Amino acid sequence: MMQLELILFSIIIIAYGIIITLAIVGINYLNISRTNNSKLLEPPFISIILSFRNESNNAHAFINEIIKQSYNKDFFELILVDDFSDDNSYEIFESTLKQTDLKFTLIKQTQHRGKKHNLAQAIEIANGTIIVTTDADVNFRHKNWLSTIATYFENNKPNALVMPIDFEEPKNIISLFQVTENLALTGITAGFCGINKPFLCNGANFAFLKEAYQKVGGYLSHISISSGEDVFLLEDLKKIDASKIHYGFNNELIVNTKAIETIPEFLNQRLRWAGKSKYNSNLFSQTFGFIIIVANLLFLTIGVSYIKNLPITPYLSIFALTKLIFDFLLLFLASKFLGKTKYLWFIIPFECVYWLYAIIVGIGSMFIKPTWKGIKVK
Repeated sequence: MMQLELILFSIIIIAYGIIITLAIVGINYLNISRTNNSKLLEPPFISIILSFRNESNNAHAFINEIIKQSYNKDFFELILVDDFSDDNSYEIFESTLKQTDLKFTLIKQTQHRGKKHNLAQAIEIANGTIIVTTDADVNFRHKNWLSTIATYFENNKPNALVMPIDFEEPKNIISLFQVTENLALTGITAGFCGINKPFLCNGANFAFLKEAYQKVGGYLSHISISSGEDVFLLEDLKKIDASKIHYGFNNELIVNTKAIETIPEFLNQRLRWAGKSKYNSNLFSQTFGFIIIVANLLFLTIGVSYIKNLPITPYLSIFALTKLIFDFLLLFLASKFLGKTKYLWFIIPFECVYWLYAIIVGIGSMFIKPTWKGIKVK
């Protein structure tokens, strides 16, 4: 019996090791474009799209972040859609924008329509050849964020550009957990883009050609699903040419956002994210997710085997150590890129509790309806 268990665990660790190795190799294949927009003979026109709800605390700061961008203001526009806010977000955005020289369009919905409908409405009237989606609570790490996007599209001709998200400095253990998880997500996202197998992205920092968006029918294929506007669009864009979906491995493209600081809010967000996975029919994504979850369950198995003093315990410990080494190598590359190497010490406690988090979120997403700003997510 123990021999069978050893074979199964060996297969899991080998599969996991292959995944992480592919991600590490992929990171080394990424294109890096650091040319500034002054070298562009004809700067492309860019439409920045924002769907927002109840963002009165972030509205003014967001516009200030956009104003600081070095990209010529004649070559970009803002299209903002208010998703039936309960607060005065619309009024703050409107009054702030009117005091600037930015090109903008502000749309106010008379009922909650959902992010996909809002983005689709905005993209329909967008003048840009390049569409950039983002969120109101981000801040751009560099003033060349938009310039670097423009330069990358002009130099490398992608259909879409997946870009990095980072968290501000963690304030407690919950936010530190998110920082560590994001290192893993960044490494996997970047690495698999590097080997032309993209399957993750974040709509808070995502750019694509309007022409490519229209070619796949926009959000139409998944418009009835309330979340996942980013990853489902990515899946559709892959059908055109997966090699034309790139990752912006450039620190000028990083946007920062605030980590959630309470457990209930954190779990609610993760349940919302996990809920869309059941609609993802991509076999590669499903297989990848299964291997990741099973590999992380090793730490639960080790705990049980130690308590029961099972003979397989030493072998499981070796497997766990092997996994930890693979994870450290990937997280080191991601942390070096994002400037978060000082938090690598947290990888061991992170590994010890991640299996429990994965179980809670995985099972919870099947039974619990999460909320988003007071609205039940379908």
